[in-house]
Order: sequence, then structure tokens, then C-alpha cells
Amino acid sequence: MQRAMLFAMLIALGLGQAAAAIEPSPIVPESKGTFRGRPTVAAVRVGQAPGIDGYLGDDAWRLAKPAGEFLQKSPNENIPHSQHTEFRVVYDDNALYIGVWCFDAEPGRIIAHNMERDGHMFFEDVIYVTLDTFLDRRNGYSFSINPNSARSDATVSNNTQINGEWDCAWMARSQQQAWGWSTEMAIPFKSISFDERADTWGLNVSRNIGRAGERGQWANSRSTSRSYHVSDCGDLTGLHGLRQGLGLDITPYAIGKYQKDYDASDSDLLGEFGFDVRYRLTPSLTAMTSVNTDFAETEIDRRQINLTRYPLFFPEKRQFFLEDSGIFGFGGGESSKRRSRDSSDTLLMPFFSRRIGLSSEEQSKGKIVPIQFAGKVTGRVGDYNIGLLDAVLDGEDSPRNAFVGRVSRNVFEQSSVGFLTTIGDPNSDEMNTVTGIDFQHRDSDFMGGHTFELNLYALGSHSEENGGIDPAWGASTKLYDRNIDLSASVIEISDDFNPAMGFVRRRGTRRYMVEADFIPYHDSIPWLRNTRHGYEAELYTDLGNDVVNTKQKFNLASLYLESQDVIKLDVYHVTDRPDDDFEISDGS
Repeated sequence: MQRAMLFAMLIALGLGQAAAAIEPSPIVPESKGTFRGRPTVAAVRVGQAPGIDGYLGDDAWRLAKPAGEFLQKSPNENIPHSQHTEFRVVYDDNALYIGVWCFDAEPGRIIAHNMERDGHMFFEDVIYVTLDTFLDRRNGYSFSINPNSARSDATVSNNTQINGEWDCAWMARSQQQAWGWSTEMAIPFKSISFDERADTWGLNVSRNIGRAGERGQWANSRSTSRSYHVSDCGDLTGLHGLRQGLGLDITPYAIGKYQKDYDASDSDLLGEFGFDVRYRLTPSLTAMTSVNTDFAETEIDRRQINLTRYPLFFPEKRQFFLEDSGIFGFGGGESSKRRSRDSSDTLLMPFFSRRIGLSSEEQSKGKIVPIQFAGKVTGRVGDYNIGLLDAVLDGEDSPRNAFVGRVSRNVFEQSSVGFLTTIGDPNSDEMNTVTGIDFQHRDSDFMGGHTFELNLYALGSHSEENGGIDPAWGASTKLYDRNIDLSASVIEISDDFNPAMGFVRRRGTRRYMVEADFIPYHDSIPWLRNTRHGYEAELYTDLGNDVVNTKQKFNLASLYLESQDVIKLDVYHVTDRPDDDFEISDGS
């Protein structure tokens, strides 16, 4: 009996200690979440790295002070997150470790469905981590994970260009607990670029609570701030003695094939080999070389059905070209996509890396063109962003060369001005050149808290077939905050504009776009969060301003309910007046 009582007391004591261990920790003022401003958290160097199992039970976490007390950015602003969140950061010689405690008063209502890499998790419980490793408030890395340990990662360029096709070697695990859920991340220093001399990075941590559609953030938790906005990061201090090692990675490959012709009693043993080399010239400048490039392990394209007379856009998925691809981005978002980021509406990209190594000629569209050699240098030197890429491909009579150069300079706090040129045609022996300049401006605190964006660019192409200079240009602007979303853009592409290393959906056209949305919030209606009312117009004309097709959308009302359901009442008016006969595109 005494043994039973003693055993019960020990269990009760253990449970009491466990309960105390998961109580929210007191957060020092400088590490509390902010509506405007940059809170600070210190990273602690540890001798023994935490095990990445999601339980957060390692002694390493006890050495670091917590940060937290997130503020909501949606559906409300500048009030405490309904569920407490705290995180801690430690590091050793190999990696940065981030542990997050997601307390939840109703753990049975945690939403976690997705289990695939880079899947869509917007409506689930999710933790987002953004790193600004050069503290330039422009470029960085984004990592996210849900309670199922489903992960996604991306690079961020100039705060707005997100490359979700990029994949990083990192580890993370989550666990659902009696008090909520927890997650641990390990981001190896070899997987990211940073300045070894710096002791401070930018850091932001955001949390979605799926069942409530509630989004909270540690630093700058305004409703217009996105989890990937590097400019809104707080400060991660205490980083010392970081090393990336030699910065040299060599990846060889070899392929063997055996072929036998039974009719001719003949057989052949075939083989190919090649390698990729990646070397960090400086902490912020990387050189990559690929010989006899092999893309056998590249993810296949998602199937698309094309019922239009215009080609479809398929994003780049090859890792060699994805590395630092944001540096080659040109003209801002409206030069290539609509604000909805629907890639099917991509109109113009002066440099589209899929043109290298994949045929775009009608008779062999989509066929692989072997790349004998490819090399590139990408990175940042001071205020300059530099991207140089050269590739040598198989040609009909002799090898073909394709070169692209991109240089931009950071100006103001979040703006840039730049230059782009491409030389060569990967799909023919004719010479083709494209040259362009662009200006991208962004102000996230415009006129008392609005976000204002302005993008301008001009391009010219020259080819042996057409001669002369064929222009294209564009301008776009956007102003938005919690209650308004206004945008307008115009793009003109001449009849013979021909970027041999780019993508053009339509030539000989002008596109005008305008959109205005009003987003009121209804705090007095318990079942209704907010509504959206707006108008969107898209007009295509020829270069003589004769209308070709139009699309208008009248958003009479979109009701966003507290239950996460959405009720929409939209009216569309679409016209199309083609002047010439056409065949449905094959979509290549």
C-alpha cells in the first residue's frame, strides 16, 4: 500500500513538473511582438545541438531566452494573438536551430491536413520563419512547417519576388502536444548564404491558427505585412564565429545504358558522365559550373490544358537555374504577372531560363537540347546585385552559346534600378540580343501606413531575321492597406519583339489593367469578419488601339465569414474579337 501511494505521488510530482515545464515563459520587453518596430532576440551558442524531433526537450533550449507574445495582423490589428506563442534560437558550428512553442487552449481543434513538401498550407496551423542573413532588409529565406511536419521553403528577392521552386537542405519536425503543438528547425549554414563577419541577422516568426483564420507575427504585425516580407524582420543578435566552410560542393553523376538489337545480334554499352560544382567566391557571391548537365531528377511539370490561341507558361524547376534566380528578375511583378500571381497570365519575361536546354521550335517543342557546359556567377557586392550566366548547347552544325547578364543597384530603402541583357539564341544559329532597364520602387510606410509600389521598364530586341530594334515597355503602380487595394498597369509589346531567351505570350499588343477594391471590417456582426467590393478591368488592344478582347469583373460582394467560409457574388463581362483565323495552341 505504501509503495502504491509512493508510486502515485511520484507520478503526480512528475506530471506537475511536466505541466510547469510547458507553461508560457515570461518574455522580456525587447523580445515582445510589435505592431511597428523591430524587436530583438539573442541567439545562444551551444556545445550540444538539440535533437530535431519536435518535442523541445533538449537542454539546449533552456540556455536561450524566449521571444514571443505575437500580435495579430488578421483579422484584427495590434491586439494580442489569441493563443500564446514563444520561440528560442540557438546555434553551433553547423546550423541555426529554432524551436517554437505553439500553445493552444483547444489542441483538439488544431488543423493539419497537408503532408507534402511545398504544399499549400494557408488555411492550416502553420509556423513561418523568415531570415535576412545579410540584414539588407530586401532579400532572404522563408521556411514554413505545419503540425504534420510538412515543410516548404523559398527565397525572397526585393521583398516581393518569391521563388517557391527553390529547395534547401534543412531539417524540421513537429509534434502535437497536450498543450498545443511544437516544432524544431535546423537550418545548416552550408545551405544558405550569409556574411561570416556579421553578428546580427534579420528574423521574423509568424503563426497561423487555422480554425480561426487568425494570423499573428512577432515583428511589424501590420495587416499588410506578409510573412516573407524581409523588410519587416526583427533583429537576431548574438551570432559569432559562424563559418560556411570551404564553400565547395561537387556533385558528379554517371549514367550507363545497355542496348541490344536481337534481330541484328548486336549490342552496345553506352555511358555519360558529368558534374556540377558550386563554390562561394565570397560570403555573398557564388560561382556554379555544370558540365554535361543532367536534369533527370527534375520534377515534372504540372499538367495544364490550353484552349486559347496563346502559349502557356511553365515555371522553371531545374535546381541549377533556380539557385539565386531572383537576381535575374526584371521589371517588378506587373512586367510578368497579374497581381493574382496566376502564372497562366504571365505576359512577358525578357529572360526565361527554360529556353536554355529545352527546344521551343515548333517541330521539336519541349525536346531536351543537351547542355555541354553552363556557368554562372550570382550574388551581391555592396549595393549591387549581380547575375551572369553562360551556357554552351548542342547545335545543328556547331555549339550554340547563350549569355545573360543582370546588374541592379539598391536605392532608397526598398527600391532598385537595373540593367539586363541577353545574347544568343539557344534554339537557332542566328544572333539575337535583348537589352533593358528597369526601376522598382517600394515604400511600406507611405502616407501613414500604406504600401506603395511603382515599377517601370523598357526593353529592346534585335535579331538577324528582323533587323532594327523592336521595343517593349511597361509601367505599373499599386497602393494598398488594410481597407483598400488599388492598382493599375500598362504594357506594350511590338509586333516583332523577339527575346530568344525570354517568354512572350502575345505580341503586337497593349494591355491596360485597373483594379480597385474596398475591404471594410464588420466588428459589430459576430458571424461576419469582413467584406470585399471591387472592380477589375483588363483590356487588350492592337498597336493601333483597336480593341481585341476585354474582361471585366464586378465584385458586388465577397463575404468572409468567421467560419472561414467565403460567399462571393461576382459578375463577369468578357469579349473577344480576333481579326485573324487561328488554331488552338498545343500549349508547348
